[in-house]
Amino acid sequence: MPTRSTMLLVTALLTTLLAGCGADAAPQPAGTSAGPKSGGTLVLGENGDEPACLDPHQLSTTNTTVVGRPIFDSLLWQDAEGELKPWLATAWKVSEDGLTYTFTLREGVRFHDGSAWNAEALRLNLEHMRDPATKSPLAAAYIAPYEESKVVDEHTLEVRLSSPYSAFLNVLAQSYLAMISPKQLKEDPAGTCERPVGSGPFVFDRWTKGQSVTYRKNPGYAWAPTGRTGPAYLDRLEIRFLAEDATRQNALLAGEVDVIDNTPPAGVEDIKANPDLAFTTVDRPGHPFSVWLNTGRAPFSDVKVRQALTLAVDRKAIIDSVSFGQWTVATGFLTPPTPDFAAGGGISHDPAGADRLLNEAGWGTKGQDGIRVKDGKRLTAVALDTGVNPQNTQILVQTQAAAAKLGIEIKIENVPAQAATDRTGKGDFDLSAGIWTTNTADVLWIQYHSKNITTDKRRGQNTTRLSDDHLDDLLEQARKSTDATERAAIYGKAQTRLNELTPAIPLYDRPSLVSANKRVHGLTWDHAYGAIAFHDTWVS
Repeated sequence: MPTRSTMLLVTALLTTLLAGCGADAAPQPAGTSAGPKSGGTLVLGENGDEPACLDPHQLSTTNTTVVGRPIFDSLLWQDAEGELKPWLATAWKVSEDGLTYTFTLREGVRFHDGSAWNAEALRLNLEHMRDPATKSPLAAAYIAPYEESKVVDEHTLEVRLSSPYSAFLNVLAQSYLAMISPKQLKEDPAGTCERPVGSGPFVFDRWTKGQSVTYRKNPGYAWAPTGRTGPAYLDRLEIRFLAEDATRQNALLAGEVDVIDNTPPAGVEDIKANPDLAFTTVDRPGHPFSVWLNTGRAPFSDVKVRQALTLAVDRKAIIDSVSFGQWTVATGFLTPPTPDFAAGGGISHDPAGADRLLNEAGWGTKGQDGIRVKDGKRLTAVALDTGVNPQNTQILVQTQAAAAKLGIEIKIENVPAQAATDRTGKGDFDLSAGIWTTNTADVLWIQYHSKNITTDKRRGQNTTRLSDDHLDDLLEQARKSTDATERAAIYGKAQTRLNELTPAIPLYDRPSLVSANKRVHGLTWDHAYGAIAFHDTWVS
């Protein structure tokens, strides 16, 4: 996944955009006047948040789009201005009632296994996305209103929704809803995780778990959504998982990798000052990076306790210390580049107000260690931390310190990523930290609607386990609205309601921080997510 209804990312090509985003443009090295050069290998250093599965409908890590996009194409493409453009669909029509979408599909497209792209391929993908067996943490939620499809002819599919869904076209531009080979879906569905087959500019080659994913050029590629439709320039692409920030940055300095994603904030100024390197950044749409609070059990089932902790946390001080000035403090529950973002009054730092709220909630007594006590029970909470991102750990530690001053004990438990996912799904936690990037304000429905609380029958993404009838009603109205002005007003009310309910502490609007050797040219953005893409990339 600014206030303009379809504008999702104010970006452009990494090599041309950056003055407009307040970042440095990636200058072209000398001797490149001949233009793009084919061949060679590019190595990208990513963080340690490695996917457990490469099926785009099951991916859910912070580097999901970067890992999956080389292999997979989407139905639509979102350009730098946030407008939706043709990709695997050349045209689409929406009925007046918002329930029927008719897609005309591009002809001549082939998947890496030779199977054809057609209406039946799209139908199979939509069914795969919503199939409970897929265990999709994203795709099923994004197309929850999807009801059925009808093949009209070889290259026309009619899609029927159970209710109007204002974000439907937007999410179809995301890599999470990219298209998998219909042959693989029918003959080898289990293989989509380990041996994914798409139609993208690169073909999956090898996945050495814990180390890297490698790709090779798709020589027959001829349907890119941008101006240049032919094959990628690069012969090979390698993504290496380098968990430690220092390791990633040193690998770039040593020439072991050509590009690094998730540039350590502490190293940005040094990279900018290095004449051999270029740095660029863009803000991501969606939900800000936040500390999520489990409202489904004590102590954060009490809204006053949630509000108190939020007031006690000095968000700006934490963000300044962790990001070295690279991140901006969030003002609410959407980031500014997200459609229907509503500017609010912000969230204050008010320790005295926090103390008053806890007293009102009955936590006025403190024990000898300074932790508040009520009815013989200490005011304590458990935070989960995977250790994948050092900044996340630092944020939780500083939140822990702010809570201790207020009289709340936070115990940080280090757990593997899968254990964290399992425990948050079950509600076996009190705090966790994370971000949700998406190109639609419908992220609020995904994160906070009561339908999205995980049950035995459905895996949802409402990890805060928030259940509020008024908020549910607003989010349902916004989903169904076919009027942009009306929808923006409804989402504004929903954001106000979330400020009152405080199911999370929004911390910062997390940008993509990308650094590269200056011999790398033509890095571009996947605008629906704010991640780098490599179809036009070449190395001099």
